[in-house]
Amino acid sequence: MGAVTDDEVIRKRLLIDGDGAGDDRRINLLVKSFIKWCNSGSQEEGYSQYQRMLSTLSQCEFSMGKTLLVYDMNLREMENYEKIYKEIECSIAGAHEKIAECKKQILQAKRIRKNRQDDDKLSEVDEAQESTMEADPKP
Repeated sequence: MGAVTDDEVIRKRLLIDGDGAGDDRRINLLVKSFIKWCNSGSQEEGYSQYQRMLSTLSQCEFSMGKTLLVYDMNLREMENYEKIYKEIECSIAGAHEKIAECKKQILQAKRIRKNRQDDDKLSEVDEAQESTMEADPKP
């Protein structure tokens, strides 16, 4: 048998305790206090155990209330993240639409540029022909 490492102890405590708030330990203390209270001999000892039980119960209730508040907060955060996620999806879809439109505009601009270049070449050919015609009159 090997030595138990601190990590193993921590893992076991977290598995037993849940979120690490000590709830399981508090409940065990409450049960032990109840058993002691039931078996108490004197009234003073019974009252002391009763006060400990109330204190432990109060701690458990506080912890439960805190856990419920955290749970509610987590639900609201999840809703908020869903809203943000949908907004991001819409933004991405809008960006894709803008990209598609820009691609169309680029293709149109390329066609216009090509047409202008073709027109310029045709104009140059026409000018060259006109200048050769003027320089070389027909008999």
